[in-house]
Amino acid sequence: MKRVVARNMLYVGLLAALLVPAAHAQAASPDEGNGPAANWADSYAASQSPVPQAGGSSAPDNSAAAATSAMREPMLPRAAWVQNLIDDGVNLRASLVDQYARNPTGGVYQGSRNVGQFYVGADLDLAKMFGWSGASFHVTVYRDYGLSLNALDTGTYTKQQYIYKNPYPRWHLGLFSYEQKALDDRLDIQVGRLGSTTYFGHLVVNCQFISANTCGEPRMLVSETGLSLLPSATWGGNVKYKTTENTYVDVGAFEVNPEVQPSNGLDWEIKHSTGYTVPLEFGWVNNNPRNVQFPFELKGGVYMSTAPLTEVDTNTKGLPLGIYGGTAAIDHHVRDGFYLMGDKVIWRPDPDSPRSFNVFGGWVQQLEQQEIMHQQIYAGFVMTGPFASRPFDTLGLNVSSFQLTNGEQAYLAEERAKLGGSGWNARHQFAYDLTYSIHLVKGLELMPSVQYIVHPDNSAIPKTPILPRNLFAYAIGLRADIGVLMGFRPAAAND
Repeated sequence: MKRVVARNMLYVGLLAALLVPAAHAQAASPDEGNGPAANWADSYAASQSPVPQAGGSSAPDNSAAAATSAMREPMLPRAAWVQNLIDDGVNLRASLVDQYARNPTGGVYQGSRNVGQFYVGADLDLAKMFGWSGASFHVTVYRDYGLSLNALDTGTYTKQQYIYKNPYPRWHLGLFSYEQKALDDRLDIQVGRLGSTTYFGHLVVNCQFISANTCGEPRMLVSETGLSLLPSATWGGNVKYKTTENTYVDVGAFEVNPEVQPSNGLDWEIKHSTGYTVPLEFGWVNNNPRNVQFPFELKGGVYMSTAPLTEVDTNTKGLPLGIYGGTAAIDHHVRDGFYLMGDKVIWRPDPDSPRSFNVFGGWVQQLEQQEIMHQQIYAGFVMTGPFASRPFDTLGLNVSSFQLTNGEQAYLAEERAKLGGSGWNARHQFAYDLTYSIHLVKGLELMPSVQYIVHPDNSAIPKTPILPRNLFAYAIGLRADIGVLMGFRPAAAND
């Protein structure tokens, strides 16, 4: 017994060592060493996240059909020491995602950028380690690098590289949480330092793309709702309850703290909190291909956030911000909205093969106007195994329609006129992403992508006389789930 306890304490000590890089990381300016003409060609790799979350994130299987298919994706052999750790309740996670993108035409400017994210983390099964039934602990440390194409060149609200999440290149402690399951795993409670987008608005199939239009949740749910995206974890709690075998209700409450993103993630005080966000989601999901021929997901949710917003086109004197400048006024309206989304496999010729055709769609609607975008409607498909000889590859197309708010339209036009330009951004823009994912082995993917945006905005680069033309971009990504490549179990699919 003493030997088991000592071994478990050693694992806890190793877990604590993961926090050292974040604790000793030095602060860095988001633009340090990166001028507008900087070239980015750092390393890159794989995970699902535009982000690691509850239990970490990893690239999900290509479709529900692939998850438990009798045909298994080729994978590297598992070492004995890896199996020993898993048997003892320790699952290590590590992932590298790298994405290069270039826009030869359209946008505010033309350029090429490389961005990426590395993370390392662990999931501890406290039932195996200490006999705490249903309990587990999760921790993840992140390192983001690079500034994205949309931030420096295209200027668009949409991101051509989903992995771009934090403009501060430093080590950052994100996920740090305790999870408790009960009632035969029907009840799942998680508390700690969390990324709220982990739990809401996810369709697993949506992360087979390079752009951030839908990966791992719709773009508007990431930026317009008060929800936080890892690695920018804040205090929060989430409760998910399975009302039946295939239905659930999920509710959470999360701190909003704008000081988290540029930090190393170790300041856990709440003195900089500006409010809280409460999302609620209902789901009807049957995505186990062993139980149903055509798996599906259907989800809907509402959200509200009390954190104050900055007005998009009004300064503190009540004058148009784009014309008169100054400081943006603060708006104390409650931020709220709703969303609906779903996906369904409509073609699956062989239950022992991962080959399938999955269609998806969704709608996100803001109920107030103090934002850049007011609405996103999207649809698309993911075909797993487009070629019989490549049954684990995927071919996906997503199309999103975005609607600018009146205030953002006015602000961009005013800034443009002030600098000698003219013209208004169109009210609606349409973003297309066609991505092919080449599965080399389980846990390692190469992802080329072509993207096109009709009537692009320039919300990320508002101070320009240029009215952006239709935008074409191409990208290449590499996702390496290092933990899976070593033989550890894949993490829960998140953003």
